Amino acid sequence: MSVYFTADLHLHHANIVRYVHRNPPFADAAEMDRGLIRNWNRVVRRHDTVYHLGDFCLARGSHGDATRIYSDTRRMVRGKAVFLKGNHDNGLRRGRYVICRRIGRTKVFMRHWPPWDHPGRFPHSFIIPPDVDLILCGHVHDKWRHRVHRVGDRAIPVINVGTDVWGYRPISLRTITEQVLRYT
Repeated sequence: MSVYFTADLHLHHANIVRYVHRNPPFADAAEMDRGLIRNWNRVVRRHDTVYHLGDFCLARGSHGDATRIYSDTRRMVRGKAVFLKGNHDNGLRRGRYVICRRIGRTKVFMRHWPPWDHPGRFPHSFIIPPDVDLILCGHVHDKWRHRVHRVGDRAIPVINVGTDVWGYRPISLRTITEQVLRYT
């Protein structure tokens, strides 16, 4: 069983194709959805866990319709998915905004937004514990892959796990760790 991370698939979201300039270019949202789901399922096995850090799919309509669309789309991808809410996750009823978990020897803090972004329209608190080893986020799409966040005198690596910077597929904790060691 492996652990993977990703964010910002934006399935069913037609405008994201041109907003983020996804490369390879997808002709439309349906082609993008097929490609992203295919890539996910090529990497993830049935017993793997995938943390999706927000903006899984754009589910519009009444609350019940959005929830159904979200659930139907979720069933298309392999593995046990753990979803965090992002700013486009209207159909995600039970998602959390933050997860802080020890995975192996690494204490990982996960949320959709980078630690320095505090979206005012979302009324939840994002206090980062001082003993985390790694911060994972999405939201920034293809803007950057890694940065550093200072908490007191500590420099904590921040990795953007968004699909746009990782070949449109989930990435493993091992790959993330290799990236952190390369840049810190």
